[in-house]
Amino acid sequence: MTERLAEVEARRASVQDLGSVTDVMRSLASMRLQQALATLAGTRAYADVIAGALAQAAGLLDDAPAQWPTNGKGSGRHQAALLLFAPEHGFVGAFAGRLIDAALAAPPGCALWVVGQRGAALLEERGRTPDWTLAMATHTDAVTDTARRIAEALYQAAADGRLGRVELLYGRTAAGAPPEVTRRALLPLGLPQRLATAPVPPLINMPPRELIARLVDEYVFALLANAAMESFAAENAARLSTMMTARHNIETTLDNLTATVRHLRQEQVTTELIELVSGAEAMR
Repeated sequence: MTERLAEVEARRASVQDLGSVTDVMRSLASMRLQQALATLAGTRAYADVIAGALAQAAGLLDDAPAQWPTNGKGSGRHQAALLLFAPEHGFVGAFAGRLIDAALAAPPGCALWVVGQRGAALLEERGRTPDWTLAMATHTDAVTDTARRIAEALYQAAADGRLGRVELLYGRTAAGAPPEVTRRALLPLGLPQRLATAPVPPLINMPPRELIARLVDEYVFALLANAAMESFAAENAARLSTMMTARHNIETTLDNLTATVRHLRQEQVTTELIELVSGAEAMR
């Protein structure tokens, strides 16, 4: 019985250590989620400002196109691609699996670009090797750099004629709730509808079509930055939810182990008392 009691106490100590690790991971996930949610307002406002500028620029053209680019790039004559924003690390529950399932549902021949090493590893396990991979940002300050590197790779592939239509696939959370999988088109980019004719046309220093082309580049970057930040928030929301569930299970396990330890100790005391009484009776 002494050996069993020592074994249960050792197991309880291990579970307590696991609980400490879980608490640290939960705190980190909560902190990063709050940072991401606070930053998301800025990334969304940034995209809205560029969209408004695009709408004003479109008003300068009598034949403004409905989408950009208009020279065949982004059409069906080039390979389509799905850009997946996946978690960089694990402990996100079933969230990563839902993203992978959605990515694997892409049509045959669609190139699969993956941001997030955990997502790339899961795809490899499912027998699908990504066509391009990049590590996902692990803090909010690195999201902008991640979006810039994605934009550079996309533009290079489009310039080489390797990519046309591009869609984004990422997780999105609302105020820290469990994330949902979101899918939206990126290229060709649908231009915002032109604004009503302003009393005073905007002052520009370049031809309207060149201005639109530059604003499109900026808008694509804004959408990538927003998707990356949404994905970062979703990853940490999923990890926070997983760690909270793990903490609940650990507390339940600790309660059961503590009850078992008390029971074994009581049995040990009872056994020792019986042995004392038996020994005293034998001496009499």
